[in-house]
Amino acid sequence: MTGIFLNQYGHFNDSLERDLMLRSLGNGETVSITAALKSIASGLKKVVWATARYIKEVNRALNEARARDAKMCGAQW
Repeated sequence: MTGIFLNQYGHFNDSLERDLMLRSLGNGETVSITAALKSIASGLKKVVWATARYIKEVNRALNEARARDAKMCGAQW
């Protein structure tokens, strides 16, 4: 576990280290920080894209509502 860190003072807490060790021993694979970081980055990318799509959809709906309201009132939008 200490080979993961660049300095001697960085350590996992006991419960996290125990959980990682049990997982790595259970599936026969080593713990890969690169794979974990890729998974985290992929998840964050999905969250960012979903948020952007949501904001775009809300903006489109508001613009349509304003246009319908302006059409009914005779105002320009």
